[in-house]
Amino acid sequence: MSKIKYAFILVLPFIITACQITKPKDIASIEQQWKTHQQILEQINTFRVNGSIAQISEKTRNYGRFLITQQSVNHFEVKLTTPVGTNILTLKSEPDFAELINKNGNRYSDTNIENLMKKVSNVNIPFNSLHNWLKGYSNSINDKLDNSGRLVSTEFMQNNNKWNLKIPSYSTYTYKNQKIDLPAIIELNHDGENIRLKISNWILQ
Repeated sequence: MSKIKYAFILVLPFIITACQITKPKDIASIEQQWKTHQQILEQINTFRVNGSIAQISEKTRNYGRFLITQQSVNHFEVKLTTPVGTNILTLKSEPDFAELINKNGNRYSDTNIENLMKKVSNVNIPFNSLHNWLKGYSNSINDKLDNSGRLVSTEFMQNNNKWNLKIPSYSTYTYKNQKIDLPAIIELNHDGENIRLKISNWILQ
């Protein structure tokens, strides 16, 4: 019995050392996966994505469907419809210019897409960083990752507003012959206003 105890005492320090070494390697592996994931996401700037959207605040509650077409980082179009497909609005964004066309065909413009959306529809969405959070991309000290090195939550400032971003679900697609995980569900929260996107499909170019 004493020999077994003695052997255990000799082996114990090696077990402890192995555990101490393994943990940093796991953390390093997650961070490396995130860096690789970031590099691929940075290349994805032309795409189409569609799905359903819910906007909930203390005063309003809206549901619909969306189609986002991005041609470049600062050039994209958002179409919103009711759940049954009736047009609500079309929002176009270019550098220093944004245009909103409502269901009646009336046109409104502004140099800031977020100010335009807020002014016409009273809905606040961080469109100026759409190309980042929609893909699940961030580069902030607030980033929290899952065990696969993907973004699960972060915080960012937009137009002096603090937004909380959560991505509870991902789907896998192919981009330039390599697998890439993109958000399937996105949750945005700011000052009691909640935006939830459920993405049906990504088309990458």
